[in-house]
Amino acid sequence: MSSPAGMAKDLEVNELLNGPFGRILEIRLQNGAILKRHKADEPITVLCLSGGGVFRAGADLEDSQDMVAGTFITLEAGIEHEFAATPAGSILVTRFKPAHI
Repeated sequence: MSSPAGMAKDLEVNELLNGPFGRILEIRLQNGAILKRHKADEPITVLCLSGGGVFRAGADLEDSQDMVAGTFITLEAGIEHEFAATPAGSILVTRFKPAHI
């Protein structure tokens, strides 16, 4: 789906890998967009690729971390979290699937 000429989407998700052991997503936000509160069923890592934002986590999103390019966060499964761009940020999210041995 395209956006009007000259206007980019405020939230873009690009799946880079979806394999048996994990999933890697590049998420780009701009214009102060927020990747709203959610949780993953598996552990994740979040790497800020460019720009910046605020990553919040916890039952009441009480823990926060300012993110700039190079900031790296690990998060256990089931913890609610969100990311707010300030004003634009790109993150790489890796979701680790349980190994089936």
